Amino acid sequence: METSRDDGFDEEFMEKVRLVASKAGLTVEEVLERVKRYVEEMKGLVKPDGALSLIAVELDVGQVSRDEQAHYPTIKISKLVPGMRKATVQGKIVRMYGVLSYVNRSGEPSERAEFKLADETGHIDVIVWSKSLVDRIRSGEIGEGDVIKVTNARVTERFGRVALHLDSGSDIEVLPSGYEDLPVEERRILKVKELYEKEGDVVDFRGTIVRIYPVSEFTRSDGSIGRRGSLLLRDEEGDIVRVVLWGDKASLTDGLIEGSTVALTDVRVVLRDDSLELHSTPRTKLDVLKEGGSGPIEGVVLFKFPLEEIGARGKKFLDLLVEIDGSLEILRVWGDWADLLSEEDPPFKLRFGPVYIDNDGLMVLSRSGTIEIVEKIASHVPPKLEKVAKKVKYRRMWIGESSDGLREFRGTVISFSDTARVTWHCPNCGARVEFEYGRFHCPNCGEIERATPLLYLTFTIDDGTGIARVVAFRDRAERILGMSTEDVIKAADELGEPSHSVPTDEVAGKMMGREVIVRGRATYLESGAVRLVLDEMEYVDPVDESRELIKEIRRVWLGGGEIEGNNG
Repeated sequence: METSRDDGFDEEFMEKVRLVASKAGLTVEEVLERVKRYVEEMKGLVKPDGALSLIAVELDVGQVSRDEQAHYPTIKISKLVPGMRKATVQGKIVRMYGVLSYVNRSGEPSERAEFKLADETGHIDVIVWSKSLVDRIRSGEIGEGDVIKVTNARVTERFGRVALHLDSGSDIEVLPSGYEDLPVEERRILKVKELYEKEGDVVDFRGTIVRIYPVSEFTRSDGSIGRRGSLLLRDEEGDIVRVVLWGDKASLTDGLIEGSTVALTDVRVVLRDDSLELHSTPRTKLDVLKEGGSGPIEGVVLFKFPLEEIGARGKKFLDLLVEIDGSLEILRVWGDWADLLSEEDPPFKLRFGPVYIDNDGLMVLSRSGTIEIVEKIASHVPPKLEKVAKKVKYRRMWIGESSDGLREFRGTVISFSDTARVTWHCPNCGARVEFEYGRFHCPNCGEIERATPLLYLTFTIDDGTGIARVVAFRDRAERILGMSTEDVIKAADELGEPSHSVPTDEVAGKMMGREVIVRGRATYLESGAVRLVLDEMEYVDPVDESRELIKEIRRVWLGGGEIEGNNG
């Protein structure tokens, strides 16, 4: 080891020490300690070389000669320790990671190859820096399943584990046979639900891209700049997982299309605050199996939901009920497309694409997608289509049986927030800001001239199977409260409320104990309750609900089928 040179031992002596250590199954430090002890006990009668020979005989590994030193024996993987040089190892390649690109210390693009080598005592990661060996691996001359002999390798510690490095002086010899009992590692594609038991493991995953996030930069603690990319993938069972790509791996998102099916190899499972993620490793690869967004889709828009805004910065989207070849789908469009189509009155024929299906089951126009209004249809849409559209978009469920997604609940209001509150947010980054001494201060952007107000209130409903905490923002809160955001701010100032909140006694008195139907996006909470961000609310119409109940009874009891998740 490099540290041993502080004791005055030259490299030739250290090579002999490593040889004795490898043959005896000891560490270099243990052999050196015995050498020092022998020299002290013999009071200078023997030098370190002589002491080493005595130790070699004592350990029954034979004396160390210069000739033997030139022909290093094969070392079992379990006996390898950091600091060894010119090690000879034999085993089977049980996993080939292949040729990997990286940026060297000079800032230039370069290549290395990596594989996992195993023998009957264990396995070890092998990193190949030699260009000639990298080329042999690239050509397939050396591949997964091969039995090989590695010579002139050096042993280091990498990521807390022992690793073998092959430089320009190293060599790989492919052997005709051996290690038949060692299988090549199984490369099984895992599903999201299987990942929770694999925390810390490196796995392979396949899924459809639900969303691609822009690559961002961040500053590390040492002042250097890092890069991070991420995307959401949905497996074949519909479960979603976030993939985080670090450093040069962030560029793997370049050119990807939402809706594409991709295969990820060698990503690490990370659990953070009960949130599951897949993080890139130096070996991570991404292959596109199927390009997303098939050809253009044509459909007739039958109903248009109101133009929506989400987040403190008011990002716009529009949902449309579209009939496509006899099937009813909800199409969601964002930004400029939302503004454009909000001006059109159904029915009209659209040609659009590419699209992908999000985790709510909605058909979403990809960021690279386009829309063309093919034909404006001279016809009137019947009013009942609004109810149909809501049934397609929001699934009616019991609260106690709900999962995450767009849901419709019917329940009784059992509590109401004491106040309706306005919070202030940065128009640049969306972060919540503080108002002090007549100025707004954003934690990210510093002092800002103006901030965006966000009104919200909460209430709780109970349907007998569970409770849902309903949160109403912006115009939904305004409709329930009967006041605009500006009115709330003005009233709070008159009341001397620095938090810009007003009491809700009057509206709470009207709503407490009443049955309501709420629609929005539901999220299951660890407490057992459900949180629903409100899209719309209406009071229960007993006649209408009775018709729905009779209809369900007929379908269940007379039709013989069970209506899953529909509580009428």
